[in-house]
Amino acid sequence: MKIVFMGTPYFAIPVLDAISADGHDIVAVYTQPDRTSGRGRKVTMSAVKEHAVSKNFQVLQPGNFQADPSQIPILADFKADIAVVAAYGTLLPSEILDMFPYGCINLHPSLLPKYRGASPVSTAILEAEKVTGITIIQLDSGMDSGPILAQKEAPIGEGTLCNELTEKLFYIGADLIVETISNLAKGVIKPRQQDNENATYTKKLVRKDGLIDWKDRAGVIWRKIKAHHPWPGSYTHFNGKNLKIIEARISENYKLGPGCVSIHDNAVYIGTSDDSLIVSQLQSEGSKITSATDFARGHRDFENSILS
Repeated sequence: MKIVFMGTPYFAIPVLDAISADGHDIVAVYTQPDRTSGRGRKVTMSAVKEHAVSKNFQVLQPGNFQADPSQIPILADFKADIAVVAAYGTLLPSEILDMFPYGCINLHPSLLPKYRGASPVSTAILEAEKVTGITIIQLDSGMDSGPILAQKEAPIGEGTLCNELTEKLFYIGADLIVETISNLAKGVIKPRQQDNENATYTKKLVRKDGLIDWKDRAGVIWRKIKAHHPWPGSYTHFNGKNLKIIEARISENYKLGPGCVSIHDNAVYIGTSDDSLIVSQLQSEGSKITSATDFARGHRDFENSILS
């Protein structure tokens, strides 16, 4: 097939590569516009753009099809059979959804209709799910509400971080996308409508979602540390600065008050409302990630402090 691919972050790259490796013609790659980032406000391209350029794919970066409808005829001129969307980051207007003979298919990292929206992987970890998965849908005008074309489950490992689980799901999704395209071409897929009454929704994560409340239970905080890595991160305050908790595990044998820091047997413990967390990696504001023990050695007032 002639395919338009739409994606932006690095974990969408395996999907693009799988489609190309299966012999399809990638006529264009759409990705988000270049952004400024970092203290120097350096202009950076998306991971998908960088990869697509290295593969000599044609790359286009419209800001928003609805704000700039002149971009729609440009897309139509590619005369693609299908559009494949994987974490593109922009809603598509109905003119685009109806443009392709085989429609626009989207890879969503959850078992729809559960966890529609912007943060399905983080939410699955926060909710202590044991299993999640990938769903391939035919996009419609709703929020992840289109008919299901294919679906596959995947377990969630106990200590898995959000970025690790996201990568795993998109690798699974890459194979499932290739299979789905083949089955669409053969006409053997029977789209299955989602049960909208059982749909659940997730929100876009913002910075303040990462703030730790040490009065929560250890299990809740531990899940937040995993679910919010790398964005927005899980952070607390020490000496008036943000302090990220990068890696931790639960200890049921050492009790402390909420937010209280103690060093025991060369390990850093922080109390919660029930158990404690053994923190192994930290990142102080403006600094690199370091071991918690090294941080404590460099900050003598860290032990016996109470984190806010």
